[in-house]
Amino acid sequence: MTRLLIWGTGGQAEKILAQFPHDTHEITAFVDSDPARRGLFHGLPVLGPAAAARLTVGQDYDQLAVASVFLGEIRQQAVALGIPAERIISAASLHFLNAAHLLTAAQLAELAGVPWWYHGYEILPGVVTPGACGYKPWLLSHPLVANLTGQRALDIGAWDGPYTLEMSRRGALVTALDIQPPTHSGFAAMCRVNHLPVRHICANVYDLNPAEHGTFDLVTFFGVYYHLKNPLAALSNINAVLKPGGLVLVEGAVLEGAPMLDGFWAGRADVIEALRDIPMGYFVKGEYEGEWSNWWVPNLTCLCHWLESSGFEVLERGLVEGGARGLCVARKVQALAPEHTVLPPA
Repeated sequence: MTRLLIWGTGGQAEKILAQFPHDTHEITAFVDSDPARRGLFHGLPVLGPAAAARLTVGQDYDQLAVASVFLGEIRQQAVALGIPAERIISAASLHFLNAAHLLTAAQLAELAGVPWWYHGYEILPGVVTPGACGYKPWLLSHPLVANLTGQRALDIGAWDGPYTLEMSRRGALVTALDIQPPTHSGFAAMCRVNHLPVRHICANVYDLNPAEHGTFDLVTFFGVYYHLKNPLAALSNINAVLKPGGLVLVEGAVLEGAPMLDGFWAGRADVIEALRDIPMGYFVKGEYEGEWSNWWVPNLTCLCHWLESSGFEVLERGLVEGGARGLCVARKVQALAPEHTVLPPA
């Protein structure tokens, strides 16, 4: 039985505990840098880093598992305190022990080396990653994207790459774009275990341009626009890299779902319903769903107007996830016109 210290008492620790391999591992204590979290967590003591460093490796515990997105920083702190680097692992790696019989040693090492996972999806047959955001198959359910053989696709906001992987399986040559380097998520590991020759661009969608990044037949833009202060600038760049007639699939938070998700809108579904045909966007600073990076939340009508004003024809629109999210399929019908007319010299 392997004895573990778990560094972290937050959401990442909770996820690990939900699928903990009790047959092979046991937890002796938790570690947290925040003095306010000392005491007990799931019935076990929570130690400070200095107290954890006074424990004896091989006697009090065998490994330190870091349950945090800040694996690199915590590893450095732990090593500086005298904890051997070879005894420090990612807590997310424990998740894959339950599927070890489906993996080669090399595959297990690749997946176990990822600090944390955002997406939960089937990365290999029978092997599901431990991310919080599940794969949404309906985002790629439109008949026009059922067969992507020979098409060039761009996956904006790829993170761990579940949609990159699925579009590749459908025959597309996929490029992923994300502000996170592929080694900071599970993307690089996903590509290696699936032998995918996928191009990854570490950049902001505001920097997307055809001269540098090429043109595409299909762009997926899932879960991104409401994290942008200027979503229309992003749609303008998507228009620029799409070939004439190319498709863009857009999904994200919409105001119709606000009463279910946001405290301000609780009990105000009638207000949103009364305004559903008016294209309106709700702008907040660090409040919607309690997430600091949520800025613009349009209603579905507004989202369609954004697309139409950006050179697209909306082919399909609808609410998904019980009305909490909007999904649009749109085709590029024209290049984006200038915002203002430039007058000739007097």
